[in-house]
Amino acid sequence: MGAVTYPDPKVIEELNAHFVPVKLESAGNAEISRKMNVRWLPGLVVCDADERLAHLQIGFLPPADLLPELTFGRAILAMGAKRYDEADRLFGAVAESDAERAADAWYWRGISRYRQTKDVASYKECWKKVLEKWPSSQTARKVSWMVKA
Repeated sequence: MGAVTYPDPKVIEELNAHFVPVKLESAGNAEISRKMNVRWLPGLVVCDADERLAHLQIGFLPPADLLPELTFGRAILAMGAKRYDEADRLFGAVAESDAERAADAWYWRGISRYRQTKDVASYKECWKKVLEKWPSSQTARKVSWMVKA
């Protein structure tokens, strides 16, 4: 990713605007690699300042695939900090894209909306999108029982 993804101007802009990027060689940092569950390289870890893991992505990703993963990681962090409006906006950006993470973003968007509103309809609305767009996905199987209830 060092030759293709990280030098990309959009990736540089995203990392500099929203992250404290740290590049570690796993061989010299085995303890943190284990702590963050990095089992293969490259591993992208999004965590908070207390090193609580929010999102982990293993394997090479080109810039167009890495950017939604970074946004998704930011959304998970926002939700963990109870910044539900921000989480909803960030999950929405991924959910409305053609990223492979879109179904997961709809799933988590529903959860963040529910946590904010305590209204069951808020997550059902998001989860219906999963059933409509990705009916045979694992994410659809996770939500189907609740949407149909």
